[in-house]
Amino acid sequence: MVTPAVAAPSTRTALPSATELAAQIRAGETTATEALDAALDRIRRRNPELNAIVTLDEAGARQRAAEADAALREGTVWGPLHGVPITVKDQFDTRGIRTTYGLPPYQRWVPDRDAAVVARLKRAGAVLVGKSNLPFASYDWQCWHPYFGRAQNPWAPGYTPGGSSGGSAASLAAGFVPLELGADVAGSIRLPAHFCGVCSLRPSDGVLPTHGMVPSDRPMTIKNIVVPGPMARTVADLELGFHVLNTPSDTPLEPHHPVSPPHPSDLTIALTDALGDVPSDTDTQRVLRSLETALTRQSVSVQRVAAPIDIEEALSVWGRIQGYELSRGLPWLLRDTPGRHVIWNGVIRALYGFLASYLVVGSGLDERGYQNALTHRDKLRATLNDFLDDFDAWVTPVAAIPSFQQCRTGARLSIDRETVPYALPFSAYLPALAVPGHPIATLPAGWTRAGDEPSRPIGIQVHGRFNQDRDLLATSQTLESILEREASC
Repeated sequence: MVTPAVAAPSTRTALPSATELAAQIRAGETTATEALDAALDRIRRRNPELNAIVTLDEAGARQRAAEADAALREGTVWGPLHGVPITVKDQFDTRGIRTTYGLPPYQRWVPDRDAAVVARLKRAGAVLVGKSNLPFASYDWQCWHPYFGRAQNPWAPGYTPGGSSGGSAASLAAGFVPLELGADVAGSIRLPAHFCGVCSLRPSDGVLPTHGMVPSDRPMTIKNIVVPGPMARTVADLELGFHVLNTPSDTPLEPHHPVSPPHPSDLTIALTDALGDVPSDTDTQRVLRSLETALTRQSVSVQRVAAPIDIEEALSVWGRIQGYELSRGLPWLLRDTPGRHVIWNGVIRALYGFLASYLVVGSGLDERGYQNALTHRDKLRATLNDFLDDFDAWVTPVAAIPSFQQCRTGARLSIDRETVPYALPFSAYLPALAVPGHPIATLPAGWTRAGDEPSRPIGIQVHGRFNQDRDLLATSQTLESILEREASC
């Protein structure tokens, strides 16, 4: 594997992984208060340059950590995250802590409840330190907040950490906390993980609750394709986070039993290096070839395949579902009259270019057309599941490019020095692949070569069968081990 050829922020003094830290706290090797102190120290030193954490609740976190330590002295363990400091994307309601959703009217909004997934993390013993940055309305592949400004990539100043969970990925990469909570509808978990060299899980659609992801005075119109999910620095921590998030609040939280990763020789992996006639750049192609070589060397069976679903068809379905659901949240004048084209053909097209044409179709659908789009989604899901009957996982790039320099949303980008529309490096790899609703893990797999630009991480997407999230995480742990072994050679 290619290692960074330029100075990168050290994580040697970062907190241990969530799994390790939780075990250390339970064993009395450290305390929740000491873990919080370490997190706060790193946030104070690095966050002014990164702008990853936008709201810090030091007082609340200190009280919670002290309570965790007192409980442990009395022999009480709250759960598998007892005393572990975390931050969550500022898209999720957090009781008593400001939540802006990336929307200017909510700059000072303080919810009186936790989002369902935040409540589950707290029940497991997590110590909530603060909220991480996100873009306007949580809808961009960069991370510019209208009130807090831009988050930066910890590996490359001036480059984006991705969006919309950009602050989450930057927080992890900088070693602030070992576990984060993001959300994904068009790559918002996966792209930041790719850009920042961390891990993420986009769970199967419908597995985790979405309640508490929009202001309480607004309807939750996005009901399909959008999912919350864990982000971390290791796959083991993703698996721990998913265990907690996937346990309903009215169900006893069982002790965590980690999955057993399969032996490399038991795996058959499908590999596709480009999607939708959008070739990934030279560095990404090189990392994919290195991955294929590493897997083969470790006795994994790897087969290069064409995409098992029609990417253009999937992108069309994504646009129809998203366009319809997004339009339901607009005022009547912009939803059910010709005035809606001001939004879709004007503002959205200026920001996302050709991708707006897919959303325009969705915004004009009636209920029957919307249901037809959902039926089409189910057929794509079945097709991908049939394909995965013959493979343990399907591996693809996360995007056609690594992290790029901060720019205006909608500006042209570059693939190997060829300028392309803003949405092109992402649309085939992120929105289109979200449609079937299957679980997708993102793993760091390599680095760009040093040159005129700083070296930046490159990740891969690992796709599993629908509702088989734990199997996907087990496979991903084996792939992670192989990648780490190759990197150390």
